[in-house]
Amino acid sequence: MSSEAQVDLWLAAVLGNTHVRWGWFAGENLIKVEQFPTHQPLAWPEETELWLAAVGSAPLPPRSPWVHCLELSQVPLRDPYPSLGLDRALALWAAGIRYGWPCLVIDAGTALTLTGADPEGSLVGGAILPGLGLQAQALADHTARLPKVQWDPADPLPPRWARDTVAAIHSGILHTLLAGLREFLADWRRRFPQGPLLLTGGDGKLLYPHLRPLDPELRWDPHLVLWGIASCRQLHRAAQQLPRAE
Repeated sequence: MSSEAQVDLWLAAVLGNTHVRWGWFAGENLIKVEQFPTHQPLAWPEETELWLAAVGSAPLPPRSPWVHCLELSQVPLRDPYPSLGLDRALALWAAGIRYGWPCLVIDAGTALTLTGADPEGSLVGGAILPGLGLQAQALADHTARLPKVQWDPADPLPPRWARDTVAAIHSGILHTLLAGLREFLADWRRRFPQGPLLLTGGDGKLLYPHLRPLDPELRWDPHLVLWGIASCRQLHRAAQQLPRAE
């Protein structure tokens, strides 16, 4: 561990509803990403600096001087509202500082969220809806005969007019979701004709090829929240090194 400590090895963690994601950093460089189900007991590394964003139901690691729990107030996004999700704020902040303002982030996780900021880095607003898996789970849980479908990024876009039940569920969820996202993207471009669009989250890889033709500025970055945590850590360390006013 001594040689690793010399290169400033530390861990960022996102504690979500279905998964815990670890991002191992050497300084500001993301060197490894690991993902675990929330129900899996984790052996958290000891005496390793840990910065975490608790945004779901996953349990927190044991308290220690090495653990830093981020709060919304520590994300330097302008004009957030008090109940804005920490993961949304971190992803938007990372998108802006890495790719430029104004920007819009689509986070395709358990819940699919859209969150945008203007050219000054101030929150414009956004939307929240059930993600692909949550919509499929709702149909399986609340109907007597519909199965729960799975999503595979390698599958082609399902036919709009399906001729079997599984394909019909795929079609209904995915085509409706894509139609809604097209409307949001079109409205965003009326407001902000220039600037990057970022797609992240567990279902982002599946949605990217279907959304990419809509806008040449759309980019896929699966690690936006981890980059946001790294930026907040960097700002915290810089503030600690500032000389105190006399």
